[in-house]
Amino acid sequence: MSLIANLVLAMLAAVPTSVAYLSLLGLGLHRHASPIAVAAASTLFVFGPAMAVAAASYRRRTRIFLLGQGAWALWICGQVLPVYFPGERRDALAAGIAVLGLGQFDGLARDLAGILPNEPDVARPSAQEAVALSAVAPPPPLILDTHQIALPYEGEGRTLSVPVVLRHGTTEIESWLMVDTGATYTALKPELLARLGADPGELDPVIQLHTANGERQARLVQLDRIWLGDIGVDAVAIATCDRCPSDESGGLLGLNVAGGFNVTIDADRREMVFSRRTDPDRVLDVKPFVDLDARFLRYPGGRVEVEVHLDNPRSRTVEGAVARIRCAAAEWSIPLGSTPPSGRVTATRRLPSHEPCETYEVDLGAARWATP
Repeated sequence: MSLIANLVLAMLAAVPTSVAYLSLLGLGLHRHASPIAVAAASTLFVFGPAMAVAAASYRRRTRIFLLGQGAWALWICGQVLPVYFPGERRDALAAGIAVLGLGQFDGLARDLAGILPNEPDVARPSAQEAVALSAVAPPPPLILDTHQIALPYEGEGRTLSVPVVLRHGTTEIESWLMVDTGATYTALKPELLARLGADPGELDPVIQLHTANGERQARLVQLDRIWLGDIGVDAVAIATCDRCPSDESGGLLGLNVAGGFNVTIDADRREMVFSRRTDPDRVLDVKPFVDLDARFLRYPGGRVEVEVHLDNPRSRTVEGAVARIRCAAAEWSIPLGSTPPSGRVTATRRLPSHEPCETYEVDLGAARWATP
């Protein structure tokens, strides 16, 4: 009776033991280990524990070995392989069966492995290790001409800010301004203007601004200078920025400053290069603070004369002023020259022959503040 029981136990233990042993052989082969090492490790791992338990027993060593071997093999197939080698059990068993026939029974091996029940979902394959990022050496510094300056920028996409130095009177403040090519005027937050002593007053001009949030009115003040690195821009018109888009910057750097430069972005060095233009137009900084008007005289025969007046109420001289006259598609310029502080300049010109106009438009085409 004991012999029959042992034979039954041996048959029951043979199936999971074979699956466990052949699977471990296949796993070792999939990892390109040497055949001797794979066979030795698989034999020791599959049969070693049950043999050790049986050797320590005084009675019924055969039965204890068969029971232990079957239980151990079932645990290998049901827990060890799914936990430590998830998703590999069928392929490993097929490789282990095929190696017995040295590759002659690959189709049969896959069919036999396919009989196995699905693995329990107890683990997932280990995640691949993240690749360590190495610090990229910065490129060498740019070689700049005297009319160029490279400023570091912060931010991404359309919100790039550069450091500038603002000066008014004897006060200088360094701040970051967001470069906004859609903004006509440079704008500063009211608290920054207060620190500079440039609070807008009732006599300062009011302009209409077109912003992303719609149209709004803003009062302009004149700041003595803005420094971009060691390049200064004098007499800059500044709008108040009550709703600046960023809390981290002091305001916006608009076209009345940035338009005097050719601007390029060096993404490798994270720098913005400002190259001063040969003769930048500063009319945006002058126009709101002066008064320009014109009187048109029509004579019989179609002759038209225009008398242009430019009043400068500020304490700084206006240089290079040019009035621009429009009539339908025609356009003419009238040079006005320099206008002293609290002064007025007048120029009278005859307009070339043209189709009669109901109305004429006059505007300031060019001007700049004199450098003190």
